[in-house]
Amino acid sequence: MQGLTPRLLEELVFARPYFDREGLIVAVDGERPVGFVHAGFGASDELAALDKSLGTTCQLLVAPHEERAQIQTELLRASETYLASRGVQQLFGGAAFPVNPFYLGLYGGSRLPGVLATDVEQTSLFKNAGYRDKERRLLLNRPLANFRPPVDRRLMQLRRRCEVIAVPDATPDNWWESCVWMHASWTRYELRFKDSADALISATFWDILPLSKSWGVQAVGMVRVEDTAETRAEGMSTFLLAEAFLDLQRGGAALVEAQAFARDAALLSLFKELGLGVYDEGVLFVKEGLH
Repeated sequence: MQGLTPRLLEELVFARPYFDREGLIVAVDGERPVGFVHAGFGASDELAALDKSLGTTCQLLVAPHEERAQIQTELLRASETYLASRGVQQLFGGAAFPVNPFYLGLYGGSRLPGVLATDVEQTSLFKNAGYRDKERRLLLNRPLANFRPPVDRRLMQLRRRCEVIAVPDATPDNWWESCVWMHASWTRYELRFKDSADALISATFWDILPLSKSWGVQAVGMVRVEDTAETRAEGMSTFLLAEAFLDLQRGGAALVEAQAFARDAALLSLFKELGLGVYDEGVLFVKEGLH
């Protein structure tokens, strides 16, 4: 995020209920701040509390400086020391679920992806410090200005039987997501049979704020798709997302963003059918030798 302000830091970082000031470590040259690192913890299995056995270096930034490399190394070491002092058993690098406590809306895209592949400096820092790749996520997007739903006999049949309903102001159903997404407004799209009020499958989106403002485009990000292999085979998932894209387009959105694990061939195939293309990759790093 460019143009970051104290107000945004307060709203999107410091206001989180689990924020610990001792996990935000600042490097200074004399009285001049030259960089910072921010460490945090992961979510419990039930998503109901912090799991302090999981710790991550969420973000590390250093201003131009003649000793930049050394400052980066020492900040990372300070983050690891802080996390170890709190009982962390496994160290991660980057923020991605379930170690995604801070910086949603300031870094990444539709979700926190770990460390972006285009963030070459931070990627090299973690690798040189003994971290390895744990998970890879692909970041995809597509402009909505010229979006048209795929033409498919299955989709035509589904249009006669089903409808897609937008549910504004949807809310998370657990403590962790309520904290992480506290500044975001969700819209959930539900696929229903026309004679039923029950959702068969759903997809949830949010305005990627404030990050999308620095892109200069009104963008929406996919939070999740809740479907099944069967609904994908029947075309229901395609129909749901296509109708959601059209509604978002009518609402003024110019770009839709999504993420998928690099290993999730089925979801990537669905996204490809809808015209989404890969533009970056995110990596969640894990420290070698720690369990």
